[in-house]
Amino acid sequence: MNFKRAVLAFAVLAILYGVAAQVGSPYLPRRVWWIAHHVDNVELLPTYASLADETVFLVRSGILPQGVVVSTGRVLAGLLVGVVVGVAVGVSMASRSHVDDILSPWVALVRYTPALALLPLYVLWFGLGEPSKVLLVATAVGPVMLLGTYQGVRAIPRVHLDAATLLGARGSMILRRVVLPGALPHILSSFRIALGLAWVTIVAAELVAPTIPSLGYLLAVAAAFPRVPTIVVGIVTIGGLVLLSDAITLGFYRAATQWMPRRIED
Repeated sequence: MNFKRAVLAFAVLAILYGVAAQVGSPYLPRRVWWIAHHVDNVELLPTYASLADETVFLVRSGILPQGVVVSTGRVLAGLLVGVVVGVAVGVSMASRSHVDDILSPWVALVRYTPALALLPLYVLWFGLGEPSKVLLVATAVGPVMLLGTYQGVRAIPRVHLDAATLLGARGSMILRRVVLPGALPHILSSFRIALGLAWVTIVAAELVAPTIPSLGYLLAVAAAFPRVPTIVVGIVTIGGLVLLSDAITLGFYRAATQWMPRRIED
């Protein structure tokens, strides 16, 4: 990803939104119908001044920081479970043909089942608390990490494994010194995809069952009133967290795979 181009694209988008909000806001209706009643003084396209005031209020009240901490904690917990299980199962399937034959149909079933479709079942099994949301993120992340790890292990040249064996490496040493380093580029690439999927899953889960202050809870409450500035601030915060997480992951990917040839950037 070209950082300068990304910054330029966001700057252009921000300018276009600012112009549209400043010019179009006075002409938009301030009264909207919501379910069976109408709501007055609704900003359908809030200006930057309104968004700044709303951000200051949400930060000073502690609502936004607490939401960021809670949602990020759920994402990290779900990622941890999904990555550990996905990588372990992926290595096992790629290394042992009988494990691959047994698990492949089940992996295909889980892979093509939307994680959010399991939310009602997880709520019934684990309740509305943390376990259902964390396990839902892990369910979304696990198959992505499994497939990336599987492809990474399968892509390791056989000569590398034979050379390690001839040099006296066995079992766990081959896994630590040959298999995992060789599959690392695929694993990290899959992790970038899984990271974005984790944020999509947790926000959707929090919208369906908003129990304690979180980013999904903030969006759900803002939609109930409705408060468009709060919704916009929440969406921008989630987008910023996703971009920050992806940038950190990309930086680690580049540092861990310096030995790989890269294409010349334009």
